[in-house]
Amino acid sequence: MRRMIMAAMAVLLSGCGESGPKLLPISGTVTNNGKPVEGASVIFTPEPSNALAQPATAESGPDGKYQLMTRDQPGVAAGKFQVAVLKVPPPPASTNESFKDDPFMAQLSASAPDAKKKNDPASATLEGNFEREVTAEEPVMDFDIKSKSTTATEKK
Repeated sequence: MRRMIMAAMAVLLSGCGESGPKLLPISGTVTNNGKPVEGASVIFTPEPSNALAQPATAESGPDGKYQLMTRDQPGVAAGKFQVAVLKVPPPPASTNESFKDDPFMAQLSASAPDAKKKNDPASATLEGNFEREVTAEEPVMDFDIKSKSTTATEKK
């Protein structure tokens, strides 16, 4: 009986030794209305049915392209994932000199409603939530994210 338990443990652990499960190279492009999005965070979180997988993350470059990493290794384990893609604009710089010694009021002043800012996509928070299954057959996963107030869509 003890040998059977040891053999079962060896089989279970063989796929997740020190290097973990085999990682598949996954990359793609993050866009907003077809335009590349720089600096978007791409986060793959394994679903509960994908217990051996670890979360994988990436940040999109100037061309919107990303490549997933699990810990410090390129790629992600196969299986089902919840995917979050998020782009948050940098905090605005205050232009009101009277608040230079008060960071709270400076930020409040800088983020006051402004018609120009409302129409500027660079000042909007962009996000998308997706369900994806990682397989060796689909190494490219593109995501089109929308303004926070609208629904994101997925591109294949």
